[in-house]
Amino acid sequence: MTSSKHWEGIGTTQSAVLRYLRRNHAASRAELAEGCGVTAAAVSMMTRDLIRRGIIVEGARRPSGRGAPHIDLTLNSAIGYAVGVHASRFSITLMLLDFTGKRVDEIELRGLYDTFATARSAIQKGHRALLERNHIPDTLVIGAGIAMPTRFQRGVAPLHLAPEVLSWDEPGLFESIQQALGCPVLIENDANAAAMGEMALGNAANHEDFLYLYLSEGVGSGIILGRQRYRGHLGNAGEIGLLLPLDRPRPSFTDLAAWCQHRLGQIPDGRSQDIWQRFLTENVSVLDEWIERTGPEIARLGFMLNAVLAPAAIYVGGTLPQSVRERLAVWLDFSRLDSLKGSRVVQPEICLPDISATDTVAFGAAAMVLHNVAQQDGGDRQGFS
Repeated sequence: MTSSKHWEGIGTTQSAVLRYLRRNHAASRAELAEGCGVTAAAVSMMTRDLIRRGIIVEGARRPSGRGAPHIDLTLNSAIGYAVGVHASRFSITLMLLDFTGKRVDEIELRGLYDTFATARSAIQKGHRALLERNHIPDTLVIGAGIAMPTRFQRGVAPLHLAPEVLSWDEPGLFESIQQALGCPVLIENDANAAAMGEMALGNAANHEDFLYLYLSEGVGSGIILGRQRYRGHLGNAGEIGLLLPLDRPRPSFTDLAAWCQHRLGQIPDGRSQDIWQRFLTENVSVLDEWIERTGPEIARLGFMLNAVLAPAAIYVGGTLPQSVRERLAVWLDFSRLDSLKGSRVVQPEICLPDISATDTVAFGAAAMVLHNVAQQDGGDRQGFS
């Protein structure tokens, strides 16, 4: 872990200052006061403390009109690093972010991870490789965010794993990951991790409320309300796949793969987006058929969610190839859904994620560690206590 002296005693408002600087890259004290809704005197006191700790640094001066020049404040990028892990049955992706949220490096380990032992071994090796090849000592690792397809429950086993990784279910899963990595660990649902990454370091339009549709092996979502993640009871908000009847088409990678297997007799191994993109380009008529049968389902699902939550925007993310998500996103124009028989809602903005990382879940898992560095909020929090 990084030295606790950096983070001890950092409160809510100082955390807001760090988040503001991370999103905006640099700001003067006056801009921080306005952006964080605090007095200039409070900002002066807080930034003095953060500079003393080495967390923020003073930069260039810039003219401010009549008064004294503004001094830009920025985060110290090298004060600490966060590791994000996206663990699935088909691949393990690890991403390293510096304290400003900039991607330093990443590793993708493709394979078939049918047991948690193989997944944990890959995570451990990837973690070590990231640190060694970037010459980062263990002491500068703030923590690791682990994102996987799971829900949360009470009891001895707090993780309720999704069917595709049910074989990973074993006692002490959380503890074994933390022991393998040797740093604080936070476990989160993959959809929530992707949504957190978008909220913390994406969302260029600065929407206060948005829904992040996560289309992967299953269908999930992350819910952002008032610039805060809504987690629900035990952290299980957003399990929107449960709203889809099991006997109907689903906008998921599992459903797409099954459809292609049925129509063509063979499909690519694994879930590489590049390989699947080429495969679908070569079999575009099969993809067209799948879009036509699946589009109405995502439209009805989106309409229901919009009627309840009224988000300003819906982001369409996930591990489905981007070209597939782009075509499904068209169906979220609710005016084309004939079955609504005149029912109307305010149309939200439909977007693809602003985060352009190769793996938005791994990015989000690391961003979650940075976002919560002083005040943990999310997933299994034991590793940060």
